[in-house]
Amino acid sequence: MSAQMLVIVACLAGAMVGIVAAVIVGKVKDLSMPIIIGAAVGLGAIGAGAGWFIARQDLVPGQQFAEARQGAETMPDVQVLKQYYPADYAKLQNDLDLIQDKRLGQLGVLSAIQSSANTVMLREARKASDENLLKLMQLRRDKAEALRAKSPAWCYDFTRGARLTLDPSAAVGPDLVARERQITSDILKQVAVAPVTDAAGNEKNDYKLSTRRKQYFQVELRDQVSARARSGFAADEQETIVMLSGRKVSLSDARRQSLMCRYNIALLDETLKLEPETAAMIYRLNLGKGL
Repeated sequence: MSAQMLVIVACLAGAMVGIVAAVIVGKVKDLSMPIIIGAAVGLGAIGAGAGWFIARQDLVPGQQFAEARQGAETMPDVQVLKQYYPADYAKLQNDLDLIQDKRLGQLGVLSAIQSSANTVMLREARKASDENLLKLMQLRRDKAEALRAKSPAWCYDFTRGARLTLDPSAAVGPDLVARERQITSDILKQVAVAPVTDAAGNEKNDYKLSTRRKQYFQVELRDQVSARARSGFAADEQETIVMLSGRKVSLSDARRQSLMCRYNIALLDETLKLEPETAAMIYRLNLGKGL
């Protein structure tokens, strides 16, 4: 039964209960027919309203949750978890079992899936190919731009890897959400089937690079990329960026949050212009700050 039909049935059932109750009470009290009819109309309306409320608050969310959970099995990221990461898929199913009575509807299912997929991504992404990491970086850049259009503060927190007070997927739009699901499933499948390894055949992990090379890519190259990113800003803005780099901007300072949001997007743009291997290495080094 569809969610809409559930509401209709609940309203009709509530109305019938109200009407029957009015008729029974009227007969017991030996009331006149006009009074009984009036009472039936009134109690029927109240019953229909109660049925609508119960359906919207309980029955419909439960039905939507069940439908969304069943439909989620066709989503690419869920299919990849089921095929290649059975333990994580089992945990996802357990999480869904735990929240199925919380009236979270479709949003609850989608949120649980996204949380599960992101957890696996954070664990496995360093074994992704350079090509896939660049797709992930471009996605992050485009999500930041979409958030900037809604709120500089959201964009600022997102680009600096802070804990968010919102679900970015709900703010960036369905096209980016669908693209993220596909990229996530592509990366997780690639990591499961053909994880990237170094020349010695070991799992590729840029944190295992020599101190000198790591320092080069984390400091010298970072400074070069930062300088190029700042070059697109006015002189006074560049000074502010240098002053604020590495510091948290006050939540009340919307102008500076907007500036640092734009600068962080510019950093991603400049990084994407580097040689693919270098850009991917930088992204691996920063994966701990969030995807």
